[in-house]
Amino acid sequence: MSKLYKILKKESIVESPIPGTYAGWAPGKVFGLLSCKSGMRMKKENRVFFHTMREAIELGYRPCMNCKPMNENEFRTYKPLIPEKTLEQFYRRN
Repeated sequence: MSKLYKILKKESIVESPIPGTYAGWAPGKVFGLLSCKSGMRMKKENRVFFHTMREAIELGYRPCMNCKPMNENEFRTYKPLIPEKTLEQFYRRN
């Protein structure tokens, strides 16, 4: 039996044989790279995973200011989903 990963999709957790590409901190609604040191320090019960950046953004998560998983090109791609006017404002959303 292969390992199943818990992925957040549309406000519910689903199990997937494919690991997430991004990790998120549920209480603060922040997402980042799996390799981010900030994410590695969080308690497992507060950690969620996403297959795509789009899924994290659609659920109201903002990018991590430590690992900076989003660049300007990605910001422009997802701009219709993001209320902030600039990438810097999106990173600093509270």
